[in-house]
Amino acid sequence: MQPMATDRFGQPVSPASPAAGGAVISLADRMRARQATTPEATPVAQAPQAAARARVAAVTDTCWCCRQKVRAVVGVIVEPRHTPDGSGFIALEAIDERLAAALDTRQLSRRGIGELRHRESPGVAGGYIANGCLECDALIGRFHLEDLLTEHRMTGGSYGQLDIGIAVELDLAPAERRTGITALG
Repeated sequence: MQPMATDRFGQPVSPASPAAGGAVISLADRMRARQATTPEATPVAQAPQAAARARVAAVTDTCWCCRQKVRAVVGVIVEPRHTPDGSGFIALEAIDERLAAALDTRQLSRRGIGELRHRESPGVAGGYIANGCLECDALIGRFHLEDLLTEHRMTGGSYGQLDIGIAVELDLAPAERRTGITALG
């Protein structure tokens, strides 16, 4: 079996991806590539014990439905010691419920960002917490936002450039430390 090809930044790419000369990357290949490049989770013993100051990070795009300019939250920026990889960035899906509870929808609206809430998605069973368009409330999809974030980073953009000027205090302790249970029971 041949090793997986890498792009110019050393990230794994599927043989079917545009970077490898193909046209489309499958969801399975995307998930395998993400798992291969995602750092190990921070052990509970090393996890932060208290609330941490987090700055909200967002990307800008055009709504797929009404074609208005939209901004969408992709995660938060924290001190690098609060992240397993030292990047200082925590993706939205890792802190979505806590962030949605901490954010004021009026602050988001003033910055052109729709409400962060649970939304149904045809591509993800049960839906997930996501932004919607401020004008038409259409879902701004997670996979598309991940692609925009990856494109921003691959073209030399920093996480700091995505800071929208909203700071919140978030409990960054893992769920098992906060509640004594995990998603698996």
